Amino acid sequence: SSLDLDIQKLGERLMKNKKGSIVAIEPSTGEILAFVSSPGYDPNLLVGRERGNNYRRLLLDKDKPLFIRPIMAQYPPGSIFKAVEALVGQQEGLIYPETRFPCGGGYRYGNRVVRCTHVHSALNLMESIQLSCNPYYCYVFKKLIDNGNYGSAEANFIAWRKHIEKFGIGVRLGIDLPNELKGLLPTHEFYDKYYGAGRWKSSNIISLSIGQGELGITPLQMANVMAIIANKGYYFSPHLVKAIGNKNQQKPEYTTRHYAGIDSNYFDVVIDGMQKVVEGGTATYARIQGITMCGKTGTAQNPHGKDHSVFVAFAPRENPKIAIAVVVENAGFGSVWAAPIASLLVEQYLTDTITRPKYYVDRLLNADLINQPQPAPGAKKEEAKDE
Repeated sequence: SSLDLDIQKLGERLMKNKKGSIVAIEPSTGEILAFVSSPGYDPNLLVGRERGNNYRRLLLDKDKPLFIRPIMAQYPPGSIFKAVEALVGQQEGLIYPETRFPCGGGYRYGNRVVRCTHVHSALNLMESIQLSCNPYYCYVFKKLIDNGNYGSAEANFIAWRKHIEKFGIGVRLGIDLPNELKGLLPTHEFYDKYYGAGRWKSSNIISLSIGQGELGITPLQMANVMAIIANKGYYFSPHLVKAIGNKNQQKPEYTTRHYAGIDSNYFDVVIDGMQKVVEGGTATYARIQGITMCGKTGTAQNPHGKDHSVFVAFAPRENPKIAIAVVVENAGFGSVWAAPIASLLVEQYLTDTITRPKYYVDRLLNADLINQPQPAPGAKKEEAKDE
């Protein structure tokens, strides 16, 4: 097995009394280092004379312990999707590192507005990642869909969708486990049916620009996107079986590079912005002394309750050893719960120790977000809603 026992055990402790997922991947191999689905269950319940009754109780449990969240839960990615949009916009030749768009506190279209949590000055591409500016990515999406290279909004959308698929979104990644879902990535036929063929453009589907709307991706896919960015353009299919038998046999499909179709020179500005997120942006609460971590917070809207806390990252910046995604359901801002949890796992994996103060670690270990939802101090707000 490719699992790292230390961070697997730590991840399970950190996710106790929380709903969500942790997936960590080694970017250079695609090997899965941590795979946590919470809440879980004791496998001993499914052996012996009471296994039928126990299975029925697990099946009816409202917290769904039998639901394999890392490969079956499909969350709106929120602002972590902005890194993908930045790469696609550059590859299409529609934006550049020096490209600036106004913020003004929101992107207005008709009588509606996609708000930002701050009123930024006109930001460049790196700053838009660091400060997670919603209007910036609405303008990027407008360029891609309305002013793209393929002649019509529908044709531009089809090209955009192909880019997104190459990041492993909307497709199965082929993990060596059953029941992997491919996520939600709408087609142009879906919008043709809803709005009418040729009668829609970027303003009708603007929520996609900031990872909301009809998008849904799994935590495995989130971690894999980080592996792509860490590798500057490619990934290996994520897998849990490291080798089989005395000869350490590996399946060929797990040693093949899959390319995202983005030139490697477009990644540096995005990685710069992600480094700034941790060092001086929305994830400063997750900084690790002596380790350069690049990350992105997200707050994924949840129509059924409080928003989900999301954080994705890789570290170190040079020669990355770990790519990680953490989702804590109904926990609010990504900087509050998901980012600190991820940072502890990254530090443990890279240094075999945790240097953060006891109160920092205990807050995460002891929090009960299922039975006693609670706010957490000391974290920055980073997301705006699509209104």
